[in-house]
Amino acid sequence: MTPIRRAAFTALLLALSLAGSLHAAGEGRIIATVVDDASGAPIEGAKVTLTRPGAGYRLEKTTDKKGQAQLLVLDATQDYQIRAEKAGYNPFEGPVKPKLSDTIRLTFSLTQAAPAPKSGPAELSGTDKAILAYNAGVEKLKAGDLAGALPKFEEAVKENPDLADAQGALAEVYLELKRNGDALAAADRYVALKPGDARGLRDRYDALKAAGDGDKAKEALEALRAADPTSPETAVRYFNEGAERTRSGQYDDAAVFFERVVEIAPDDPKFAKAHYVLGLSYAKDEAKKAQAREHLQKFLALAPGDSDAQTAKQMLDYLK
Repeated sequence: MTPIRRAAFTALLLALSLAGSLHAAGEGRIIATVVDDASGAPIEGAKVTLTRPGAGYRLEKTTDKKGQAQLLVLDATQDYQIRAEKAGYNPFEGPVKPKLSDTIRLTFSLTQAAPAPKSGPAELSGTDKAILAYNAGVEKLKAGDLAGALPKFEEAVKENPDLADAQGALAEVYLELKRNGDALAAADRYVALKPGDARGLRDRYDALKAAGDGDKAKEALEALRAADPTSPETAVRYFNEGAERTRSGQYDDAAVFFERVVEIAPDDPKFAKAHYVLGLSYAKDEAKKAQAREHLQKFLALAPGDSDAQTAKQMLDYLK
């Protein structure tokens, strides 16, 4: 079962004039660009979907090599929802208002999702009712039937509340279904049965984060780091927390999370941006300027083509 993947995301909206006029009255145009939040590289093959609340309208486009997709909106007087997504990334979804006879450009920075486990929940040996129900749920998951798996796992924990694997699977299915309160309760039961187990602690953090309980989510993330300090899945969660704060301009707060990221995975290109933000944050402190240079150099080594590479080089010149 693929754990829930949540993380932080951003959309930067810029309105630009389109050379030449649109022919039909009421039309508008959207040019969407989808990029990797960590490297700034365009994401080819991402799906961009435009829908209108309360209507059956739906328009889908796929991004090209430049990470771009163009959407022609026939009625730009209406409000729409736009979604950008690709496997392996946390999706973005939010409102958008086209402009009459004009083009707006949207950039979606997608954060990479936590690495999925190589396999889903394994079946258990045994013949009692709880194990049989759990194994039936696993089979449903393997077939991609999330809705069918849920009652099987619920049956398993009803028959045997102490079956930890069933509680864990139940938490993850609830997370996928966005039933965050139920997911948290199942994750708490799992952790009570297996204290300090990384699986339950990941699910608990994800449920709290999805529910918007930032303080408790931060505590849960620290508990996860203590239990699973070297896992890429732990690093992804810290990175997304840092990215969320960076996008709101809280660089010093973001640095606290990015420090954890580089402790876990200092050489992973997916987390190159962590070094960049740390370089910017440390550059303000005379005592940390040497560390700032190290992080900026590391950032350039891991992501030489990043959109912030030139800024990093200028900062290095400044810090000499």
